[in-house]
Amino acid sequence: MQAKFAKLLRPIMLGVSACVGFAPSLAFAQDMSPASDVTRFVLDSGMLILAGVAGLIAIAGLSLKDIGLARTQNAPQVCLRAIGGFGVSAFAFWAIGYRLLFGIEEGGFLGPFESWSLMDDNPGDIGHASGAHWFFHMTLAALGAVIVSSAISERVRLWPFLFFTALWAGLIYPIGASWVWGGGYFAEDWSFKDAGGAAAVHLSAGAAALAAIIVIGPRSGRFGHGVSRPQVSTALPLSSFGALLAMASLLVIIIGLLGPISSVEAVITAGAVTANGLVASAAGALAAMFLTQTVYKRTGLVSATTGIVAGLISIAADPVSPAMWQAAMIGAIGGVIVTVTPPFLDRLHLDDAGFVIPGHCFCGAWGAIVAFWMTERIWLPGQLLGTAAIAGFSFLMSLLIWTALKYTIGVRSAPLEAMHPESVKQQAANG
Repeated sequence: MQAKFAKLLRPIMLGVSACVGFAPSLAFAQDMSPASDVTRFVLDSGMLILAGVAGLIAIAGLSLKDIGLARTQNAPQVCLRAIGGFGVSAFAFWAIGYRLLFGIEEGGFLGPFESWSLMDDNPGDIGHASGAHWFFHMTLAALGAVIVSSAISERVRLWPFLFFTALWAGLIYPIGASWVWGGGYFAEDWSFKDAGGAAAVHLSAGAAALAAIIVIGPRSGRFGHGVSRPQVSTALPLSSFGALLAMASLLVIIIGLLGPISSVEAVITAGAVTANGLVASAAGALAAMFLTQTVYKRTGLVSATTGIVAGLISIAADPVSPAMWQAAMIGAIGGVIVTVTPPFLDRLHLDDAGFVIPGHCFCGAWGAIVAFWMTERIWLPGQLLGTAAIAGFSFLMSLLIWTALKYTIGVRSAPLEAMHPESVKQQAANG
């Protein structure tokens, strides 16, 4: 009997011993020393590079989403616009965009029109490699161009789009973002907050896409006799995979935008962002699925795919402060937005091929405005004014540029279905 009792007691004693032995390590974990200057520099620069790579993956994810929504013969055009837009954005952001964004005076409206160059003579002064910071924010400029491309897919010529991309990455996006991230007027005088790019990236690109849709017009055969004719998508599973890839990448981008990652507090904040972002994204997808099932008696794959990204965009302005139930509620409303707004756009004959207006423009505005609900540090009038200013500036500038392009070199490509089969192959190959 004693032997059996000792045998039962042995695991308990081992567990107690393990806990006792582990207790000092817990105490040491709570008493961690801060990182050295070298460690902080390496970690913060590495995080910027990682976030920049995530920006490139987000571009690839959104491009896959567009390919899945487009017809097969239009897929090469999607790829050409993504690759060409990235290349043009890199040079435009290098030439004037970066200095417009981060060279602005506090409370100002416009930075200097100067080119950027590496400045690592005193790396300790800025705390990260200057090239890593430029690389990360350049990918955000290119990401906005791809968002615009998604909305006008299947009907825009390549070279007019690349001309617009140069002005977008070098002028429109940097000026709007400088009002927030560069310490410009709305950040300093109105306390406008946008930690993760809900307004600076997504709303700005969505407003530019709306202007492009208005000027370029709908796809051939999209609307006729007052009836909306949905285009036949060829690879919706690919589109869903691209949306998941974009969502995961946007989560890393938001962490990169929050600033240094080289402290315990910063890592804890990053963990909160990942949890809130994942819950909001999941809520956006589920809300879209439940709503389409209730209204249309079938679960909508396209709405659910768009809701994955829309839920995350909806909390991007302040992904740190919300409780998880708040993040879920805000993301779910984003899923509702991308489900109920496309029919209204159809009634206005606004042909949004990539569901950019609901997912990026409307959810970006929703995320920027609702941020005041999650913390007292954010002022509602400032959020409203900053949101309106960024959206209005991007829309008006884009409308002016696309109108000028339309009446000079032309912007619409010939519909592939109206061309000779050999011409279709050549047009698809050349974009």
